[in-house]
Amino acid sequence: MERHQYAAGRHRNLSRWVGAALALAAFALYVRTLAPGVLPADAGEFQFVPWLPGIAHPTGYPLYILLGWLWTHLLPLGSVAYRMNLLSAVAAALAVAAVYGLARRMLAQSLPDTPPPAQIGAAAVAAATFAVTPTFWSQAVIAEVYALHALIVALILGQALRFGAQKNRRNSLLLALLFGLGLTHHSTTVLLLPALLLYLWLADRWGGPQTSPAEKARWLAVHALVAAAPLLLYLYLPLAAPGTPYATLQLSEHQTLTLYQNSAAGWLRHVTATVFTGQVQPEAVGPERFGLSGRLLLQQVGWVGILLAALGVAALTRRRCFAVLALTGAGALAIAAFNLIYFIGDVFVLFIPVWLIICLWLGAGVLEISHRIATRFVRSRLKSTREYTVGQIKERLQTNMTRLVAAGLTLFFFAIPVAQVVTYFSAVDQSANRAAALRWQQILSEPIPESAILLSNDRNEIMPMWYKQYVDRQRPDLTGLFPLIVPEPAFANVGRVLDEALESGRPVYLIKPMDGLSLKAELTPNGSLYRAAAYTAPPAHLLDIPLPPATINNHPQSVTLTGFDVMPNPAAPGSSVAVTLHWQAAQPLSANFTSYVHLLAPDGRRVAQSDHQPGGNYYPTSLWQPGEPLRDRHTIVLPADVAPGRYTLRAGMYVQPEPGVLIGMGDGVDIGEVGVE
Repeated sequence: MERHQYAAGRHRNLSRWVGAALALAAFALYVRTLAPGVLPADAGEFQFVPWLPGIAHPTGYPLYILLGWLWTHLLPLGSVAYRMNLLSAVAAALAVAAVYGLARRMLAQSLPDTPPPAQIGAAAVAAATFAVTPTFWSQAVIAEVYALHALIVALILGQALRFGAQKNRRNSLLLALLFGLGLTHHSTTVLLLPALLLYLWLADRWGGPQTSPAEKARWLAVHALVAAAPLLLYLYLPLAAPGTPYATLQLSEHQTLTLYQNSAAGWLRHVTATVFTGQVQPEAVGPERFGLSGRLLLQQVGWVGILLAALGVAALTRRRCFAVLALTGAGALAIAAFNLIYFIGDVFVLFIPVWLIICLWLGAGVLEISHRIATRFVRSRLKSTREYTVGQIKERLQTNMTRLVAAGLTLFFFAIPVAQVVTYFSAVDQSANRAAALRWQQILSEPIPESAILLSNDRNEIMPMWYKQYVDRQRPDLTGLFPLIVPEPAFANVGRVLDEALESGRPVYLIKPMDGLSLKAELTPNGSLYRAAAYTAPPAHLLDIPLPPATINNHPQSVTLTGFDVMPNPAAPGSSVAVTLHWQAAQPLSANFTSYVHLLAPDGRRVAQSDHQPGGNYYPTSLWQPGEPLRDRHTIVLPADVAPGRYTLRAGMYVQPEPGVLIGMGDGVDIGEVGVE
């Protein structure tokens, strides 16, 4: 008895050391590949919001924001941006340790016939593999919420297993508290609820130690209150709103943007993320969505990892570990199913808890195959040796040899995380990523007029500017705008945002070339920026020519040509002629049309032409608003051998829905002449 207790104690100590070593190794890797400073996108937002503290995009992430506020103000290390990046590395390393502990507990409970050292080795392989799955690793080196989310998910699953094995009130209350903290951090934690309930039912733990209906109801009420208590952190949002500098942006006396409405209705919309409900599209799920999920899985653990995970599921099934399979399988299935119907650009990060569970199954597969090989190997070796003893001595020898061989075999599977590190190191490494910091250092050093508006088509590009303003206190007079900064039609796309910016009367600059916006404004290079000014001059040649409608999906669509400009006229052979077409849409257009200007000789022969998509990628015809005036500039290059004379300008529009098929708004209209001299 004492010998078994001593061995169990040694295994516990070894397990603690292994868990700590995994966490430290993961932390060292994350710090080595950590982003050094300011970042774009959500990472940029999560670098300045906790420092203030302010309000993050829905659902607000109050747990992360408040932890980040404490972290950035108590840790005097590097810039605020670096500190928030480092917080992710710390949370990710702790998540690796938590995954190890979770895997160790799951393997001990589900495969108790396997040697404890082999369980430790297999759990270490599972945790190490998860640590370097490229998606999780990528979130460990930037300021993001997903490292902390993975930590909380691992703690919830581990506590569920602990409660399943040790039925007591403390374990059940801690599970409820962790679940509530998960909801306070990331709303997708709710997807674990069906798996948790199913596990508790299958593990015969529903209701805890009570038996009567009244006691069960009381037990449920208490645990529901404990789970709901952390949700009070969401009350942080209305408290922080008055001090959040970007909660309201004033463009002009009559233009106010409310990014967070500090009311009960506004709070509810924010914490429930109603702005994203349109991205839930179950009707849009098709084979390509399942293909995406499969490719992501293959990227995380490779074919060997997938096969080992399948072997792990088979081992759990063979041992009738249905409660554990329900907890892990139902949890992974619920999260994956939601991700299939949730059409956002970075949905891949929401799969991280699925990869965590896959790695748990992978660990079970590693343990199963190592134990089986070790058992057969030892038996074959003992059969070939002389029977020098019998009974307990031989049995003990077989047990010790099996334990040693099985544990040794698990070490070979560390080739999986090692291969992942080698494969994805350069892709994940952010240690040299200074692009956003350098770009905004360049922009803010330029002589930009007071109270100017800086505009981009991409929210991600503006977040570093807000960091510079709110953390470094650089140019707080400037305003950064982007599409969907507020969920209003006037800010639905970059063209309409430009309209609002110009209407404010403030200086307006584009932070990068967006040539398609020349439809709406005069764009002039100004340092590394582009000054935007509203058009004021009418076309030199006024017209009012509605083009014949083009029928797209049984809907007629047309535009009106309201005028044109030609410079120079006349022109010399071999020179360029600038032709500006002035358009006005009669109704919203559903397709991205191509406009053209053809130069025709007196005999109808085409001498030169220009065809392009007006608005380019930034403001194509499908975004045009009915009635708005737009200027579409074409350049025609005259042949060097063109004969002197008068040539006709013909303009029009067409769309090419598929190769070889053209649908035009009529055959074009003749709008004027160009002389060649």
